[in-house]
Order: sequence, then structure tokens, then C-alpha cells
Amino acid sequence: MSLKGKVVVCGSGHVCARAELCIAGNTCAEDGKSPTIRDHAPPDSVNHPKHYTQHPSGVECIQITEHMGFNLGNAVKYVWRADLKSDAVEDLKKARWYIDREIQKREKAE
Repeated sequence: MSLKGKVVVCGSGHVCARAELCIAGNTCAEDGKSPTIRDHAPPDSVNHPKHYTQHPSGVECIQITEHMGFNLGNAVKYVWRADLKSDAVEDLKKARWYIDREIQKREKAE
């Protein structure tokens, strides 16, 4: 089954980040409930905000940043969403703040 143009919504109501696993096993890979296939995703500004899920790669920001430390993860988050929100310069300044903080932390550790 092709999921192109579709979204898989898990039994708990969130848009599934592992759609192929859900469909293959007929249960959500995260909550074990039966998924449904929809033509579009319902808005979910808490669990999957648009400015984190609209990247052309199709990857959600947290899938990358959860493998990083706090400062670097936040810096990547702000760079990631800079062109997806209204004030890109502000987000880039926030990213720089976290990078500067990480540099200071590492310099103190030397």
C-alpha cells in the first residue's frame, strides 16, 4: 500500500512517525493500537508542530535532535525551523546563543 499523500494516525490520535511499521504490523509501533489512514493530517500543534514537520526531507526535527546534547540539539532546532516561522533572524540568534553556550562549556572542560 502506498502512503504517498496520506498520513497514518495512531490509535491514540497522533500522526505516526513510523507509518510503514504501523501498516506492516497493523498496530501502532508506539502505542500498539490500530492505526487509521487519512488523506491529510489533523493539526497537532502540541505533538507535531508544523514548523518542525514541514522540512523538505520529511524528517521531524526531534528525530535528529534527541540524539544530541541539550545545547547542540536546541541550536539545530532553531536553525531547522528558522525559515518555517515568521522571524528567521530571531531563531538564528537563538541558535547562536546555544552554540556559544556549548563552546563555553567545552572550553571550561579543557
